[in-house]
Amino acid sequence: LLDEVFESLLSSEAVDLEKIRCVIGLTNDDKYPEPVEKGILRSKYDLYVFKDGTCRFDTTNAVMTHFKPFEIGVSVEKLRELGYTHDVNGQHLESDDQLLELKINDIIIPEKAAEYLYRVSKFVDEELELFYGLPSFYNLSDPTDLVGHIVFTISPHTFIANVARIIGFTKTSVVFAHPFLHAAKRRNADGDEDSIILGLDMLLNFSRHYLPATPGGREDAPLLIVTRIDLNYIDDESYNMEVVEKYPLEFYEKTYDYESPSKLEGLVQTVGKLFSQGIPYPKISFTNRTSRIDQGPLMTMYRRLEKMTDKLEKHIELELKIRAVDPEDSIARAITSHFLRDISGNLRKFSMQGFRCSSCNAKYRRPPLSGRCEKCGGNLVLTMYPRSAVKYIQPALKTLETHNLMGYVHQRLKLLQEEARSMFLFLKEGEKLGEEMLEEVEPIRRQKLVDFL
Repeated sequence: LLDEVFESLLSSEAVDLEKIRCVIGLTNDDKYPEPVEKGILRSKYDLYVFKDGTCRFDTTNAVMTHFKPFEIGVSVEKLRELGYTHDVNGQHLESDDQLLELKINDIIIPEKAAEYLYRVSKFVDEELELFYGLPSFYNLSDPTDLVGHIVFTISPHTFIANVARIIGFTKTSVVFAHPFLHAAKRRNADGDEDSIILGLDMLLNFSRHYLPATPGGREDAPLLIVTRIDLNYIDDESYNMEVVEKYPLEFYEKTYDYESPSKLEGLVQTVGKLFSQGIPYPKISFTNRTSRIDQGPLMTMYRRLEKMTDKLEKHIELELKIRAVDPEDSIARAITSHFLRDISGNLRKFSMQGFRCSSCNAKYRRPPLSGRCEKCGGNLVLTMYPRSAVKYIQPALKTLETHNLMGYVHQRLKLLQEEARSMFLFLKEGEKLGEEMLEEVEPIRRQKLVDFL
């Protein structure tokens, strides 16, 4: 079969078979697979395929309404070709420091996204030539040639892809887009992440037949394409956005009285007001200027720190420096909202987990009395490690005790600690329960299946 594939591709010497990874099985209705030639070509360009047959780049959303040419690494001449002929003041575009209003369907992508989509374009071109027998389409010489090309953006749990156009790049890890485009994707840019798909990759390689037959299998798939954004059908959160360059003095005076925002709607012009007046796409201004859009931190501390305990320590360290924050209340909220839920949820999952065969990967809700796999006789192992069930208990307790928070939250953690001790019977009285303890205990004694029966 591989010989036939390489013969049809006419490029067997260009592909390293050691880099090709295949799926274990298919989850779609008719079990119809994608042509293997496409997988081999993707492997050549180090690309990963999504469940629907497309290659995607996931990135966080960020809002933008205005930019300057030098900020996105694109020449004035190229921007004129893309329709940016005048700046916000109506002056002809001549200089790379003139301020331009971002068009609704245009996006500015990270440089890493450009590098990935460039590889996708090479894959698509070779796919057209070797698999479909058609001339190549993109013919890009480097990632910057993506300017002006069409992509599709799609959010998780939706089935609509919105058309967008690449107009530039930044060193950030976010995709800058107009608020209306984000709202059309049902995103509100508060840390949300979604996907970018190169235009021809989706049109060539997407198929409904590849989608899993499991519940939710049709989510996050481009079943429909939207080419024009209609404000009647976007998330109505965007109607509350202000469009002014500055707030009136009366607005600031009302803040001293803690006035309800709903009572101040008449003071500030919003998208919703202008749209209700018949303006299809209200222009959105800004109140604060910046010298360069990507000159701030390019990666959050949250991503730089690997351990959750380190993230919590930095979080508390910052709060202690801010007068407006009540550290005790904030720490208690953080423990309650995140750690307590994770700990109780992990303990529940651990007690209800299934088992799997280490040889054939067969899954069991309850283990056979023989203690071995009924299909191949292999060993049965847990599907959830003990370490993941208790890893947050000790750090959370230490945080509360360090800041002398010994009330209700501390008592709840103590109860969860005792629950965990009763679950892991191999612990001795007084022995630490936490990630450090498990690192010492687990290599010494592996749990047998009968220990959990």
